Order: sequence, then structure tokens, then C-alpha cells
Amino acid sequence: MNFLPAFGLGLVSGLRSMMGLAFFSDRAEAKTTHKNDNPALALLKRPETAAALKFMAAGEVIMDKMPFMPARTEAVPLMGRLAMGAFVGAAISKKEWIQGAAAGAAGALVASYAAYSIRKLLHDEAHIPNVVLGIAEDAVVVKAADAIMNRISVP
Repeated sequence: MNFLPAFGLGLVSGLRSMMGLAFFSDRAEAKTTHKNDNPALALLKRPETAAALKFMAAGEVIMDKMPFMPARTEAVPLMGRLAMGAFVGAAISKKEWIQGAAAGAAGALVASYAAYSIRKLLHDEAHIPNVVLGIAEDAVVVKAADAIMNRISVP
């Protein structure tokens, strides 16, 4: 099994915690559910899950720009990103969902710290406003999630 898509969607989750799940669920919902699907995959294939995740991803895009939001590397936001990365990694990895969850969580961890450092550096040194950096990050996240989903076979 190639765990690169799980790691990739984990990276997406490290940037925007709900975006990887929203893209995956949107593409997976049209597929039929089989009784041997792993638990994460079965949940993400439900149409109501896809709708809820899209709503939450849109809300996260807006909330990311708010000055009162905590850093993604603080304990609670980081744990959420790791959980979302693990969840989407498990779903995309079909029968090897435990290994996929680990790959997704690892991707989320790497992206959370890398993006925090890059965004802080660009804000502090280049004086780019956080709102502009957030919008640029949104574009990267959407493009990356779409590219990953276009290159894999959704279970």
C-alpha cells in the first residue's frame, strides 16, 4: 500500500484541519459502501457527513483569519489537526487503516509546524499581513487537496 496519499491529506489537515476530510468525503460519498469498509471510510461516505464537513471547512477558512484564533501549534488545535489527519489517513488507506492513520497524523504534524514557522517568518520578517498569508495558504490547501484527490482512486 502506498501511504503517500494519506500523508498528503494529513499535510492538508495540518494546514486546514477540515479540508482534507471535506475533499475526501465529497469524492467518496458517491461510491457505494461495502460492509468491509473501515470505520472512517464508512462514515466519510455518508452524504450528511460530506455536507457537514464542507460547512465546517468553509467556517475554518473564515475563522483562520481572525486575530483571536490560537496558533495551530498550541496543544488543543494541534491535537485536532492530528486527529483529523489520522482520520482522513485511515479512510484513504482502506484495509490498512491503522498505518494510514499514522501516516495522516504524521503529515498533519509536519505541516502544522512547518506552516506555523513559515507564516510567522513571512509575517515578522517580510511584514506580510496574516490575512494575506491565510488567503494564500487557503489557495495552496485547496489546490493540494484537489490534486491529491484527482490522482487517487477513492475507495
